[in-house]
Amino acid sequence: PHQDVLVVAAGSFLSASNNQGTNWSPSETKGQMTFNQATCRYEIAVHGLPTNMNYEWKVAFNGKWGGDKGCNNGGNCQFNSGSSGTILLTYNPFNGQLATSSLSSDQTTVTGSVSTSVPSTCSNPYKGRIVRASGDYQSELGSTAPWLTTEVNSLMTFDETSCLYLLTLSGLTSNRFYEWKVTFDNSWSGSIGCGNGGNCKFSTSAAGTVELVFEPSSKQLSFRPLATVCGNGQCELGEACRTCLIDCNECPPAICGDGKCEDAESCDSCSNDCSKCSVCGDDICQTSETYQTCPQDCPNELPGCGIFKEESCVDDSQFHATSDVEEKRWQTPKPGTNGYQSSFQDYNTLVGYADIIYISTDRLAADVCLQTKHRQLNSITLTYFFDGIAQTTKCKRYTNAYTGILLAVVTGSDGSTLELPEIDFVWNAKPIPSRSGDYRNGQKGAITEMFGWPHNDVKEECEFLGKAGYLGVKLFPVHEQLMSTQPFENAMNPWYFMYQPVSYNLDGRMGTREELRDLIQTCRSFGVRVYIDAVLNHFTGAGNDLNQHRNPGNGCVKWGNKTSSAPIERQSPFYTHAFTYQYNANTGKAPSNEFPAAAIGPEDFHCDRPNGAWTNLFILNNGWLVGLVDLDTSMDYVRERQAAYLVDMLSLGASGFRIDAAKHISPEDLSAILKKVQTKMGGKLPDDFFVWLEVLTGGEAQYIWTGPSWYGTMFTNILKQDLVLDSEIDKIKFYFILIITMWDGLYPKEPFHNPTVPRHRVVIQNDDHDQQNPGSSSRDMDTFGCVLVKNCSISVHRNFEIRLFTNPNGVTDNNNDWPIRFILSSYYHTYGDLGIPDGKSSCNLCTVMCETCRKSVPCIKAHEPMACAYVGNGHTRTHRDIFVINAMRAWMKLTPISGVSLGIGHCA
Repeated sequence: PHQDVLVVAAGSFLSASNNQGTNWSPSETKGQMTFNQATCRYEIAVHGLPTNMNYEWKVAFNGKWGGDKGCNNGGNCQFNSGSSGTILLTYNPFNGQLATSSLSSDQTTVTGSVSTSVPSTCSNPYKGRIVRASGDYQSELGSTAPWLTTEVNSLMTFDETSCLYLLTLSGLTSNRFYEWKVTFDNSWSGSIGCGNGGNCKFSTSAAGTVELVFEPSSKQLSFRPLATVCGNGQCELGEACRTCLIDCNECPPAICGDGKCEDAESCDSCSNDCSKCSVCGDDICQTSETYQTCPQDCPNELPGCGIFKEESCVDDSQFHATSDVEEKRWQTPKPGTNGYQSSFQDYNTLVGYADIIYISTDRLAADVCLQTKHRQLNSITLTYFFDGIAQTTKCKRYTNAYTGILLAVVTGSDGSTLELPEIDFVWNAKPIPSRSGDYRNGQKGAITEMFGWPHNDVKEECEFLGKAGYLGVKLFPVHEQLMSTQPFENAMNPWYFMYQPVSYNLDGRMGTREELRDLIQTCRSFGVRVYIDAVLNHFTGAGNDLNQHRNPGNGCVKWGNKTSSAPIERQSPFYTHAFTYQYNANTGKAPSNEFPAAAIGPEDFHCDRPNGAWTNLFILNNGWLVGLVDLDTSMDYVRERQAAYLVDMLSLGASGFRIDAAKHISPEDLSAILKKVQTKMGGKLPDDFFVWLEVLTGGEAQYIWTGPSWYGTMFTNILKQDLVLDSEIDKIKFYFILIITMWDGLYPKEPFHNPTVPRHRVVIQNDDHDQQNPGSSSRDMDTFGCVLVKNCSISVHRNFEIRLFTNPNGVTDNNNDWPIRFILSSYYHTYGDLGIPDGKSSCNLCTVMCETCRKSVPCIKAHEPMACAYVGNGHTRTHRDIFVINAMRAWMKLTPISGVSLGIGHCA
């Protein structure tokens, strides 16, 4: 593979050897390695080193660093000079491995090596099989479509000398990137790619030529562009008489009718060879026409099974969206066009949101500013309506004398209209009544999580929660979220769709904004605070949107659009760029990532990069977690928008948030968002406010927690700069799971592994929602806890929950350690392992591919006034266990309470 390439062993040894070369110089010819035809390895014997000394080295090419080979993911290799001071350095060009061997002082090669060629002894595990390089290049070489597994032009041949499968391609576009995989026996079954099975990339030379390489033993794919030199007297691959006459001799005369469009031939002089001249409107899509240049003749579809990939990161350092991505905004259909519905308003032209900014810490007055973006902002004027009263400025001040729900509308001089969701003010939220007990103004207490409970059921349960003594209740995401009428993994609308936002409108699966307001007001009247799961890292999964999609890596399977959790009269449009193959009708460009109802556009996301390197903090922050479109939280506009979203929920009366996937948001970004929340809340976070950050850590734990590098002291120092007061910083808490090699849970199994965060800023629980469905395994509680719905007996589960309050594992000061503790109430997976028993996971809702819907989940009422903790095949209600309740009450310095007084005296 490195024929005619200067291969140099560069390192710390050369100046100490007999050669007296320059250390670490990639161009030092005294370190040049030679190719041994017998061993098929590059070698250099190094003599005269001081004995028993350690040295480092790498292999460099063509006199420069870049593309060099080393050990352990590219690091320096090490060797010891031994007792002779003579070492043979070897480099295997076929798998990139470096090795060393000790020699006697007079040896120059390993014993038994000879300089003559020997027969190949290659091991080929794919002998007898058809091996092809299938990729998106194939249509350029005459195939009917890209990514075919049956074409002659993709057949690789096994080279017995190099022990490699090779395929040389010519005639491709020069200096262009393509993608490919290795396929076998004319099928995608068992195909091999790069990374975790993804597509590999290759680039062509200036001559449009390349050699694809597949190493069968290691299953590694690689390539090398083949350069041509016109004028060297050799007619090389990629050259022809018409591209390099001096090397390839004179060309034969052009003959019209020979099927080749040559020399002076054109569509006018020889349509037989050069096709008819393109005329837009003749119903023929010529090669020079596309849907963008001539939609009358050409279909709105990429050829073959191609998909757009314009928004992938172009290199390892890019993380912002590509520079021209803003041009793809405004993808929503126009009124009256295909795909439009009235709830889409005029999002094709005008988007925005309400920004509430309280002007002092008492939060008795606030400015409401209507932040907007218009497609032709420089040529139109906007009018802002507050409760129907027009004004030309976007902000208006309100005081606590205003007791209504504010309605805001923005209109443009071009006729566009934007109606915003209702606007609430925090002074209209019911006050929390004072209760006895050690609640510490909302900074200590037990919170029950109601997984899969609709808003109305939670509202009905709040009187019980208040009487029992719970500090609060936690709701799962309340934003407008992904929904579908097509099964996914044999189930309708799996629970994790809740974590794929469509907008920041509060019309989630569990209920509408009005129902959420009613829930919060009701719960607060019983002394129960409400906490909400907030998703800030991302929006929906790539390919989960209103576009049509197909997957070239999976047999070109197609799927259609998704919908949302909002009532149909409020449903929002939403778009991603992934797996799309049709141009957007409103922009004429490739699709992009846009969520108009949230006023979030293509420029607000990171470029598309898989999040597959958990020990690389750059990728951890900027990569797309399991394909979810990743928000660029380094941008001030995104931070402002997310802060406004959180303040909207606080204005409804919420008391705090769980931040989902927090470790995928950098500490700088997250602290900046919280600072903006503090500012919008009048310069101080509410006294009873707190957030807790979900930080799951695996092999990257040393990077996240060790030293000041990430969520350890660095985050605390940033919070001090942004929030200033320790009392404000104490409101930022952690819920983290430490995963080493066996997915060990931090609490209850390893409570002492918390490295830097004081315990009063850490929340704990046993059972959590991520462990409910079969197969989930992000925590290993060992013998210190269990998941109720996974074959855990009632008595064992009860004892773990009691211990959570009486003597949690690792506690040193039970009164003050971990002042926030959670209880999970969930549901049994009687009917399926992904759906929720709220009626929206029923196969009766299916309209597409319904034969694959095999795990229908019926609607089961969550709130039952007389229900016991562990009865039935529907919901679990651990928070109703009187033994757990009284353990919690003792921890909170409350007197015991009877089951009879709570209406559960009949429960065992």
